Amino acid sequence: MNIIFDFDGVVINSHKVKTLAFSYIFRTYGKNVALRARKFHLDNIGRSRYYKFKYILKNILKLKYTQKHILKLDKKFDYFIEKKIEKMKPSEHLIKFLKNSKGIKNMYISTGTPQKKIIKILKKKKLFEYFNKVFGSPKTKIYHINQIKKNNEKCIFIGDSYKNFKKKKKKKIQFILKINSENIFFRKKNNLSRIHSFKFLEKKINSKLSI
Repeated sequence: MNIIFDFDGVVINSHKVKTLAFSYIFRTYGKNVALRARKFHLDNIGRSRYYKFKYILKNILKLKYTQKHILKLDKKFDYFIEKKIEKMKPSEHLIKFLKNSKGIKNMYISTGTPQKKIIKILKKKKLFEYFNKVFGSPKTKIYHINQIKKNNEKCIFIGDSYKNFKKKKKKKIQFILKINSENIFFRKKNNLSRIHSFKFLEKKINSKLSI
């Protein structure tokens, strides 16, 4: 069995920090731009920061951007989030699940966070060893899933966004919503499997396996 975890808002409750980061890095362009940048980020949870940077520069600011613009935003973004994320700890229930599942289930990370950066974060938090493979941007989550599905095992994706759900549905992957403070509207969907705490993850997975 393959268990695929998104990162922000799932493994770590870093979703709020990254939302604030979008307001922070675009605030020099004015309050309205900062609010629109924040909204675009929230509407595209799960996509890479680079995709969002390019869209905001091109479609909101109407700028002809270069790679230098992207790298500058990336540096400001990391400056804002790095120390805040370092202080965050994963759920003790998630740690217990990872320890108990190691060597029994295939476990993966699929995130919009840049590949090298997500590996660095996981190693610092002593989580890297639990995952068979870690996938980040610039490769898309569809690419990640296609690679994982090559072993023909059943897949369950644990994410926190509507885009996560739609993509997994198309790929015929079962989805579990991890409830957090920013997916309040999505969580109201009646047909959605969800957990508020990783304390209930094993039970939820077992219920899906029995379907």
